[in-house]
Amino acid sequence: MSGLFKTFVTATAIATGSAASAAGGWTDEAVPARVEIVRDQGILIFGDFGNPGPNPCASGNAVWVPKSHSEYTEVLSSALAAVAGQLKLKFYVHYCATVGWHGSDYNQYSAAGAMFISR
Repeated sequence: MSGLFKTFVTATAIATGSAASAAGGWTDEAVPARVEIVRDQGILIFGDFGNPGPNPCASGNAVWVPKSHSEYTEVLSSALAAVAGQLKLKFYVHYCATVGWHGSDYNQYSAAGAMFISR
């Protein structure tokens, strides 16, 4: 990668704020309080999950799962089962993602993350 390209990428990351968009870490284990299906974009799972990572997201205590997630249906089913059965969820999240409908950014569960469900 050339020096000029590296400079451009770094300047772009700083200008767009993507450097501050890294969450990275385990959420607290919590029983979800509610699951919100956000338009045709994904789901927000609300609960006492905290706000992990060296650069916390603007809004904590929720995990965003975009509809494009490779295991979206499985995550949605697990979240609904956790609400109904009062089971705990725990996520490894990597990023903060803006959820337009809410006007804030939340911890995003990506395909590179992990999710646990337990009693």
